[in-house]
Amino acid sequence: MKKFVATLLSIMLVISGCANSQVEEAPMVIGEISQQQLMANHKFFQQSYQLSQLSELEVVAINRWPKDLHVDVYFGSWCHDSVREVPRFLKIVAQSPTLSNRLIALDYAKLEPSGSAKSHDIKYTPTFIVYQNDKEIGRIIERPKVSLTADISAML
Repeated sequence: MKKFVATLLSIMLVISGCANSQVEEAPMVIGEISQQQLMANHKFFQQSYQLSQLSELEVVAINRWPKDLHVDVYFGSWCHDSVREVPRFLKIVAQSPTLSNRLIALDYAKLEPSGSAKSHDIKYTPTFIVYQNDKEIGRIIERPKVSLTADISAML
């Protein structure tokens, strides 16, 4: 019995990634969403965005990034890590409007209708997949090692 309980708990931890850790009043978002839709309908993301600020050094680093960068952001509207990191990323986008990006919201099973999350083996939220010249150059999973700006800059 103990072995069964331990196995069940292990499976639940692996599946959860970023489990229902943030209570959200708006309905769960699933699929591609615009920044405007996210901010208009999810107050926790909006509040986190308003509190986020980039340092002068981050702005300098962002302005040095090549114009051929693209970032796919897989996140959960229900996930506290996403509520923390996605608005920080959107501050970067505001600083660098040429930075191409897609926001893809996932359900609790880390899936969405297009199947993109499954084909990219997304297991945790948020996951930022960074591309240059249409080739994946790195990922940031759940939280950056230093900061989103520093971690993306290190990939370059």
